[in-house]
Amino acid sequence: EAGAAPRPIVGFGTAVFSGAGYGLGGGSPDQLGMLIRAAIDRGVQYIDTSKDYGETEVCLGRLADVLAAHRVRICTKLVASDLSHGSNAILSRLRCERLDTLLLHNGQRRDLLNPDVVSALETAKHLGRVRLCGASTYGQLDATVALSQPWCDVVQVEYSILNPSVVRALARRKRPGQEIVVRSVLAKGLLTERRTQATHLDPAAVGTLDELTALAGTWGLTLPELAIRFALDTPGVDVVLVGLSSMAELGVALRASLRKP
Repeated sequence: EAGAAPRPIVGFGTAVFSGAGYGLGGGSPDQLGMLIRAAIDRGVQYIDTSKDYGETEVCLGRLADVLAAHRVRICTKLVASDLSHGSNAILSRLRCERLDTLLLHNGQRRDLLNPDVVSALETAKHLGRVRLCGASTYGQLDATVALSQPWCDVVQVEYSILNPSVVRALARRKRPGQEIVVRSVLAKGLLTERRTQATHLDPAAVGTLDELTALAGTWGLTLPELAIRFALDTPGVDVVLVGLSSMAELGVALRASLRKP
């Protein structure tokens, strides 16, 4: 509709390829290139990565021409100690001249307010190495601090149907032009069939997951589809990252994105 805010998009989260047993499952590096190509072919235009996620940046670099041709946005992250010299290395690994989004990884208040950290981010943007800069954070406090900084274009936060508090606190503070990117929308696997791999689940949590599964069924959705749709329908959210490690999971994410709000 004319004048309406852009609808949130689904992004491809690659943390599952870090080799660190992220969440309740992991992806094989051999699958990554195939999945990236399939995601692009089916309209995904945002990929989130990090130099800490195994060989994902290198793999994306091998596909640089394809990514550029489809105008896929790439977001990657650096810890504070790497910011002063890391952006050139990122461009080299990704084989591009300009990165869409660079985030301070695991940004905490002391770093978000550190003049050297801020200067490194602003310099990368001023020199044209990145289009947008911001921070990936945990919890309401650090996310709020990040979003309030004049240099911050993007804040990435945890968010799910089980943990909605952070975005609710941020949405009213968001300035025009700023983006909120959400991750962990599947609660690191708890909101998928991989919940069976989790150990020591509290009985109350099991009950909640069972209730959500039943609720999803009343709308003709699977639980993962409900969880993704919930994030996409949240006011203030611009990008919903979904960790994808298989073609089946890509299909789930895309089906959820095509459902009506």
